[in-house]
Amino acid sequence: MARLSQETDLTIPIKNILSMILATAVATMAYFNIESRLTSIEYRTDQMLIEVEENDAWIDNFEPPASVQDTIQRVRILELQVKELEVRLEKNG
Repeated sequence: MARLSQETDLTIPIKNILSMILATAVATMAYFNIESRLTSIEYRTDQMLIEVEENDAWIDNFEPPASVQDTIQRVRILELQVKELEVRLEKNG
């Protein structure tokens, strides 16, 4: 069995060493690119959630202007009057 010591010689072709260095560099770049992309996606998701919550709050708190509310009330009264006239016509008709 071979023994390892400080004097043990190890020969590795330069091509293999360069390949290992290149593979390490590519893996590191890929990791940081993926990390950056995930951070970007999380940020955009948080921004969209904030916008959705703002829109939801606006919808929940929305009240039509007074003039619109008045118009709705007058239309409702007219609907009731039309219905009453239809009932009268059916009785008399």
